[in-house]
Amino acid sequence: LFKSLPLQLMICVIVAFLIGSSLDISTVEIFYTLSCLLKDYLMAILPFVITSYIAAAILSLEQRAPLLILTIIALVCVSNILAAQAAYYVGVIGLPFLTSGKMVDFSQVQELIHPLISIPNVQWLSPSWSMLIGMAYGLIFGIKENAAARDLALKARDVVTFLLKKTFIPLLPVYVFGFVLKMQKEGTLTILFENCGQIILLMCGFITAYIVAFYIIAYQGNPRKFIPALKNIFPAVLTGFTTMSSAATMPVTLIATEKNLKDRQFAQLIIPTTVNIHMLGDTLGIPLLALSVLQLSGLPLPDASSYLIFTGYFCMTKFSAAGIPGGGVLVCLPILQDYLGLTPEMGTLVATLYILQDSIFTSANVAGNGVFAIISHRFLTLLRLVKPSHQMQDQRPQPL
Repeated sequence: LFKSLPLQLMICVIVAFLIGSSLDISTVEIFYTLSCLLKDYLMAILPFVITSYIAAAILSLEQRAPLLILTIIALVCVSNILAAQAAYYVGVIGLPFLTSGKMVDFSQVQELIHPLISIPNVQWLSPSWSMLIGMAYGLIFGIKENAAARDLALKARDVVTFLLKKTFIPLLPVYVFGFVLKMQKEGTLTILFENCGQIILLMCGFITAYIVAFYIIAYQGNPRKFIPALKNIFPAVLTGFTTMSSAATMPVTLIATEKNLKDRQFAQLIIPTTVNIHMLGDTLGIPLLALSVLQLSGLPLPDASSYLIFTGYFCMTKFSAAGIPGGGVLVCLPILQDYLGLTPEMGTLVATLYILQDSIFTSANVAGNGVFAIISHRFLTLLRLVKPSHQMQDQRPQPL
């Protein structure tokens, strides 16, 4: 039971909340330094993560028509952009109403805790350049079908994934514990929990409604079709909640999608390809969390044009987010700071809130991948890039 990562993270938060105020500053600084060193380590390998995952995601579509490759990538981009924009308008409309004039001046929180050691210049390549390099590599060698280049990208992705799973992910509770301990010692954690309850409820309701709406759309509003489809995907959603990993949940997602699509070949193409680049829960939740922190800080929310620029960069980072616990938000932190105006402290708050709810986001990612496969199959069938399945002949999906 205690090997469950969600349980470990919850225990860390509870323990930090209970003992944070009673610990002396030097003890808290030791744990905070460990968290900062883990963050520095992540920032150092982040360019490799972004470049290898983007290149491998594109090159995984080997031996497919270039038009099919580009169309799937375009559909992923459209889905991510729509989700990020939906999060913006829900935030702009709902957050001022929920906060009711509440404001937390994080800048006035007394800065008591500082890292004992810091590593300078750990971010040696910006996320933007990493994304461009990965996309260029994948597209060039995907179209030219260079086997050696493809193997190099896939091996690089596997090495990076191994490093994350064997080094950073096992220490994720330590990472969270140090930051939460600092926030509790400085009083930020109590302030945050007192003001974020309704916001978290809004976010969970919004994500659920958004995904269910797309299942309804995918089956033209026919409850005899979308309800069984939701039942089919539920085991995968539950698995995602417990594993906190879209990649680890992929076999269960694949089974559910095959049943819903009635097209095993397309399911085996679309699910592995999009598992790490189409994370609907992250794309809906991370911007809303960032906007919430801005709202509570008393800073102005970005206007539509500024947010659109952020959306472009944010959606590009979704091609580089590994389907592992915490992976969705960690690669986005530089984008949140550069294009939404969050301070490093605010970015840490967003990351902490995200990690605490990672099970929910992963469940949404899994459900989103399932409905994306259905909708993209219909669209690609219209373009005659894939063959129609029995699903198109009005057959009802059977529950698992």
